[in-house]
Amino acid sequence: MAPLRQLLASRAVLAGLVALGCLGLFISTLDNTSRNDLKRVWNNNNYSNNQQNLESPIQWSDAANPARDLGKPLAAYPQRKPLTTQHKIEKAKGYYDRVVRMRRLLLQQYNYGKSFVCPHEIQRVGPLNDGGKWLCGMSLYEEHPRAKCVMYSFGVNYETRFEGEMLDRTDCEIWGYDASVTSMGPEATSSRSHFYPYFIGREDKVDQNGKTWKTLKTLMKENGHDWIDILKVDIEGSEYDTFDAIMDDFGDVLPFSQLQMELHVHESHVSFPTFLKWWERLESKGVYPWWTEINLNPVFSGQRAWASEYCFLNTKGGSKNILIQNFV
Repeated sequence: MAPLRQLLASRAVLAGLVALGCLGLFISTLDNTSRNDLKRVWNNNNYSNNQQNLESPIQWSDAANPARDLGKPLAAYPQRKPLTTQHKIEKAKGYYDRVVRMRRLLLQQYNYGKSFVCPHEIQRVGPLNDGGKWLCGMSLYEEHPRAKCVMYSFGVNYETRFEGEMLDRTDCEIWGYDASVTSMGPEATSSRSHFYPYFIGREDKVDQNGKTWKTLKTLMKENGHDWIDILKVDIEGSEYDTFDAIMDDFGDVLPFSQLQMELHVHESHVSFPTFLKWWERLESKGVYPWWTEINLNPVFSGQRAWASEYCFLNTKGGSKNILIQNFV
């Protein structure tokens, strides 16, 4: 059993380190004043209730033990086979929580990140460069376990090879939104593809430039949807304000199974204190990152990298969320 414990322990550590990219990337863009702000923000946050956990050492040798908040034991899932999707998610939450405690201990010194674990197979969809996405459980969309697969894409900018491959490989319907262009790209021309020249935002309005903005809640109501299987967001730095509005509008259960979002971490987009508060609010909704990939386009033009593609899994949603169901 010792080698098994060591293997699981190593996987738990790697799951915590794989998302270092975005938070580490963000810190690399900060000046000394902003870095010093981190300690002040940390001390002002109310973590007193968790102080005992934060100060206790992390014992990775027991990572294979289902006790000690590492997820429910298999006995808690009567008449289920070992390693069901639900059990994998429970275990992943336990590992994730451990790394959160480690992050809180080390954040001031190392700006530590973390990651969740997708309980299904992972596939790259779309191009290898900017525009492609990593999806959790792609086979579930191909095999039609849900009567109607719904995908929303915010920020298309004519780059629709990801959307095109999704249309080719699945029966999903796609709703694309971007007020900066007049149509989807050529790959996404289909009877199952719907485009509207709207920006997604905090409120429904028409701005001074005549551009239409709508909230996610309004768009879902107009389309007759109560759930989104895949939500893709690439809105050039507006994601923080927009997602604060989404979290305000939908409460404890956000209406999507997985989220593909490019996070822009340049200081002109968001300060680190704001980013950390926003990140932990998203975690509190049961939405966890399981993959990250730095966007290297700025590097190719001689700039410092300041954007990262993130993949998130929603662990809530009940029967609407196919990613937390068990298919055997």
